[in-house]
Amino acid sequence: MPSTIPKTLIELEQEEAKYKKKLEAEKKLGRKEGMAKAYGNLGTIYLTAGHLDQAEEMFKNSLEMEEALADKIGMASDYGYLGTIYQRRNNLDLAEDMYKKSLEVNQDLNHEKGMATIYRKLGEVYYTQRDLDKAEAMFKKNLEMEEKLGNKEPMAMAYGFLGDIYRIRTDLDQAEEMYKKSLVLFQAIGSRQMMEVMRTMLINIDKRKKETIKS
Repeated sequence: MPSTIPKTLIELEQEEAKYKKKLEAEKKLGRKEGMAKAYGNLGTIYLTAGHLDQAEEMFKNSLEMEEALADKIGMASDYGYLGTIYQRRNNLDLAEDMYKKSLEVNQDLNHEKGMATIYRKLGEVYYTQRDLDKAEAMFKKNLEMEEKLGNKEPMAMAYGFLGDIYRIRTDLDQAEEMYKKSLVLFQAIGSRQMMEVMRTMLINIDKRKKETIKS
């Protein structure tokens, strides 16, 4: 029976036990910083395992500690993780609220990596809600930040989302341009699965263009 359990689950259980032990030790010593880190690590473990209720509890506990310590980087991270939890539950209004709180802190700190991530997450929320104008604005901001940081994969994803937005609007030329840029970046990092996705999108765009010309 144990041999059928994926290694990743075994590793998660080991990490959970380690950080639970760490949390208890930090509690006994009354060290809020250590407690916050342990709560955050447990939250990440539960989020990875798909245990959203437990993850939410851990990140809220971590946030409480971070607020007491005035640790803004930790607070921004906790808000972001809570946003991810609510996004996964499709509670998009609450996800948006958490992401905005995270963005505000990241902006105060001028933490570019954190800002870039949250712009993308807000873009995903608005895209799901089909608020395409807001989604476009967020993905453009995300793209600008990721270009500055030199992160090719997030850039490729942003171009892909922008292509989807323009396709939905039936702006096929713009959509094609975005998908091509996305494809080039996915080729550069060797992501074969996403390369195929972008090629498929470009084939579909070409078909729609030809159908439009015929009609």
